Amino acid sequence: MKAKLLACCSAIALAALTGCSSSQSGINRTLGQADATRSLVNESKLDANMTSNSYSKLVAAKALKDDGKIEEAQALAEQSELEMRLAIAKSENEKVKNEDKKLEEALRADEERKVLYQSILEKETKK
Repeated sequence: MKAKLLACCSAIALAALTGCSSSQSGINRTLGQADATRSLVNESKLDANMTSNSYSKLVAAKALKDDGKIEEAQALAEQSELEMRLAIAKSENEKVKNEDKKLEEALRADEERKVLYQSILEKETKK
């Protein structure tokens, strides 16, 4: 009976420790991903107004982790990373829109030149 009780208590303790370590590694992974995304933000040279709130959340998540509030820290870190990813996506979208606009203008200019050259060709062939 004592052996079964000891085995049961050991199993529960192991499960509790495993749960704690997995949540600890989860928050470490999430914070690592958020830090990596923050590096991308810095490399992208985004406007600080777009990312200052997400950076504040990342700092707060690290403080919560240090205070042992793992679930809150994880949620805040994930939110921070998502906001940074959104800022990167918006920036890239804006760049693509600008490039698309330039290409459309160039295409219109090419089409106008084509019409001009066709009219010149038609005049020359009628002579």
